[in-house]
Formats: sequence, C-alpha cells, structure tokens
Amino acid sequence: MHTTLRLAAATAALVGALATSGIASADATDDYPIPNRILRTPCTAEQIMAAARDVEPVYYERYMIDYNNKPAADQQGAQDRIHWFFSMDYAGRRQYSEDTATNAFYEQMSWRWPNWAKLFFNNKGVAAHTTDVCQNYPANDMSVWDWH
Repeated sequence: MHTTLRLAAATAALVGALATSGIASADATDDYPIPNRILRTPCTAEQIMAAARDVEPVYYERYMIDYNNKPAADQQGAQDRIHWFFSMDYAGRRQYSEDTATNAFYEQMSWRWPNWAKLFFNNKGVAAHTTDVCQNYPANDMSVWDWH
C-alpha cells in the first residue's frame, strides 16, 4: 500500500510538472522562422537582393557563392520558390512561415539546398537593413542573380 501511494504521488507530481512546464512545441512567430519585416515588405526578391548587395555585401556574396555552386535546376528552383513567396500577401507569407516552422517536410526546396532562402529569411539584421532601403531599387532587375 505504501508503494502504491508513493507511485501515485510521483505520478501526480510528474503530471503537474508536465502541465505547468509548457511542453515544447514547434510554432512560428512574427520573427521566426521568417523575420516580420520580410513577411510584411512590399519589395520583390530582386529588390531585397539589390539592397543586400549594397548594405550587407558579405551576406549577399556568401549567398551568391553558394547559389553559383548549385546545379542550374536548383538555382532556378530557388528563384521560382522565392518569387512565389514574395507574390503572396502577409497572411500567405505568415502561413508559409508557420508551415515551415512546424513541418520539416513542407519546404521541398530545403531538401535540395538547405540555405536556398538564407539571404531572405535567416538573419533579422540583414532583413532589417535590406527592407529599410529595398524600395529604392528596381523591382524586376534580374541582374542581381548574376554575380561573379
């Protein structure tokens, strides 16, 4: 009987600890995994890239080196996917952010190239600096994808 009471008390304590500990679950926020400024910007991918080239050149260069080391199909896939992302409104972008935060299999481009959107999504500082000035650049200047 004594053992049963100890077991019941231990179980109750464990259940109570789990209930109050806030068991971790994946969830997107307005800054994760995609920074809020990117979710809300009216800029195109090319405007973000042009801004990064000028205000965050190290990040732009790293991205373009990685991009140029990928097969042509992955380069085109990254372009197509980021154009699709920027074609959505805030609600669509926010849902995409939620989907990528909660489902590792959601973004198929990530399986082909894990850093395919790093210039756009992964750095709040870069996102802040690029979205501050992106509207000063042409919306459809595809030359930003051609870096040597």
